[in-house]
Amino acid sequence: MGTHPKLEKINLDKSYILGVIYDDESLTLEMDFRLEADHPEFKAPEAGQDGCYRQGFVRFSDMDDLRLRKTKVEEGKNVDLSIINAATIDADYAFIDSGWGEIELTAQSIQIAFD
Repeated sequence: MGTHPKLEKINLDKSYILGVIYDDESLTLEMDFRLEADHPEFKAPEAGQDGCYRQGFVRFSDMDDLRLRKTKVEEGKNVDLSIINAATIDADYAFIDSGWGEIELTAQSIQIAFD
């Protein structure tokens, strides 16, 4: 799995998607990033926590291609839309398979920041 340099020391597969915002020009994923122990902003988790998390976002803009396949949730079923099953973000390409659905795109600009 390729990883964008700004996502080094972040475990995307154990991170969570908090929100998805998109229009014709950009797609933004509001995230709860799971930091690895050697990440510069890592803090030891408190008792009962399963890791160190930090909120932020990934914004894709100047997109050349965007494909979304949203998860269809049956009425009365409880589905965790925030989980990430697999994720690749490398150079100008991204593929994310999550509870929310599948996102595949190419973008000229990928910005990653913490809140």
